[in-house]
Amino acid sequence: MDELNQALITINECLLAIGKRLEALESYVAELPTPDKTLYRPTGYDEYMNIKGNYDEIYRRIGELEEKVNGM
Repeated sequence: MDELNQALITINECLLAIGKRLEALESYVAELPTPDKTLYRPTGYDEYMNIKGNYDEIYRRIGELEEKVNGM
């Protein structure tokens, strides 16, 4: 019976340790920046943009450059 009690205590300690690690992991993941929270202000702009806004601006500029190159 002592061995069973010790095994249950050990399993309980392992579960508590896993619970603490999971809690720390959940806290860390909750604080990770999402694309909406990742902001960047391109040169020449007064306001910051999220990733989508920046990609849109990059592709707009690439489009302008392609028009200039292909239009020549």
